[in-house]
Amino acid sequence: MPATAKTPTLKSKKEKLYILDERVQLFRNTSDIWQMQMWVREEGKYVRESLRTADLLEAKKKAEDRFIFFRAKVMNDEKIFSITAQELRDKFLAHVAQQVKMGQLSAGRAANVKTYTKHYLDFVVRTTKIQNIDRKKFREYLAFRRGKKPDILATVVLNESITIKQMYRFACAEGLIDQTYVPDFGVIKVKQGEAVRESYTAKEYTDLINVSRVWHKSKDVVTEEQRYYRRLLNDFILIMANSGFRTQEARLLKWKDIKRITKTDNDEVYAEVVIRAENTKVRKSRTVQIRRGDVFERIRTYSKHTEPEDFVFSRFEQDKNEVLDKTRLYDLFGELVQKVKDKNPDFDDTKTLYCLRHLFITMRIMAGLNVYDIAKICGTSLVQIQKHYDAATALLTSQVMNRNQMRFDSHGNVVLEDSGKAVVSVKEEGQAPAGHD
Repeated sequence: MPATAKTPTLKSKKEKLYILDERVQLFRNTSDIWQMQMWVREEGKYVRESLRTADLLEAKKKAEDRFIFFRAKVMNDEKIFSITAQELRDKFLAHVAQQVKMGQLSAGRAANVKTYTKHYLDFVVRTTKIQNIDRKKFREYLAFRRGKKPDILATVVLNESITIKQMYRFACAEGLIDQTYVPDFGVIKVKQGEAVRESYTAKEYTDLINVSRVWHKSKDVVTEEQRYYRRLLNDFILIMANSGFRTQEARLLKWKDIKRITKTDNDEVYAEVVIRAENTKVRKSRTVQIRRGDVFERIRTYSKHTEPEDFVFSRFEQDKNEVLDKTRLYDLFGELVQKVKDKNPDFDDTKTLYCLRHLFITMRIMAGLNVYDIAKICGTSLVQIQKHYDAATALLTSQVMNRNQMRFDSHGNVVLEDSGKAVVSVKEEGQAPAGHD
């Protein structure tokens, strides 16, 4: 390449020559080893490499091969100069934010991506060039995470690995790394039963509520803001436990989502609530009726933000409406749990706000509700219910079986009886159960 304004001054070169129509320069300085230099116009930088040979003919052949290699990358829209791990994460998070804006991804999922990729930076070191990371290094990721957090579940690490792989697929699509690069996490084994959801017991929930409902009246409350947040946390817990909402779904509720509040003859108050698609994990809206509609009515009495577009669980500030941020919510809940633990030493303080959703689902399973209906109400799949709440369904099934008495009819068919009524008749193939057309 002829000298231009962009061409750096090459000092003290003993020899230099151009090949491939002056697109590649060969040179050697104080040593006998040949090096190459080529200008990459698309990235505005020079590639410089040692050719590791003192033989000119061999150097020319290697330079030609490297030229073809680099041009192929450019033609495939791949970057020649690697970005850092931090730069990759920044680009990926910007991509994720755009997906949220376009309604292709929930804000909750985006928050998880941000957390998972932060652990990735801690693992690879943020300044490392991504092309310099051996893909097999990721086999050490499980040990790394457990070194930081010994009790972390394999399920969590597996989910993190999936997100990191998605980030690298994004990098490949953007030409930021070799198209064949796939992080190799090895095998992350999830023990059977590890994914079973933890739920509050009835006693734990009672202990939690007994403290939370009066927490705003404690002597340590010195400001109206403290009182507001403690009342709001209590009402957030009640809504979670009586709706089965995910934490993010409840947190992002707006007053326009509360469609109707009705009171029954026995003074039960119900609320018809819309969970908008953009706030769900599965990107599908649903409308449900939940108990404790009176909680929404109570929030209206002390909240400063009750317009349709305002958040139900909003920040205290009066001049602008912003949703209660997760950090404050979780910190508040942590303080509450400590109060509950002080009063009830046997209280399990490892359980989280999300366990209130598990409580809702578990209680409905134990009450004998149709599992398919529970899945629809909670915005999840039947497979997820079966996978994560198998213990509850197994217990319910065994209770039903123990209530029933088995006998055989005159044809030798099995008949199960419950309170004297035949509920199941198991006949030979092709026969309809008794009492059915």
